[in-house]
Amino acid sequence: MSRMLAHGPREPRCALGRLVPTAVGAEPIKAASWRDHRLLVVALDDPRLGWADRELVRTIGDKLYGTQEARR
Repeated sequence: MSRMLAHGPREPRCALGRLVPTAVGAEPIKAASWRDHRLLVVALDDPRLGWADRELVRTIGDKLYGTQEARR
């Protein structure tokens, strides 16, 4: 018996069907990375950040990895 995948094609009917990858959102992966490994992934244009937060993240990124101008 096959079932429909959300927004996708029908699930394969063969034994290899269980190996079909499923899409995972980036936010749960980022949250688990922070909780499990203390790794933080932040986009400067994240609407949840205020101006001061964006500047802090940008400053840390520039300090650790250099500025965009330095790469050119």
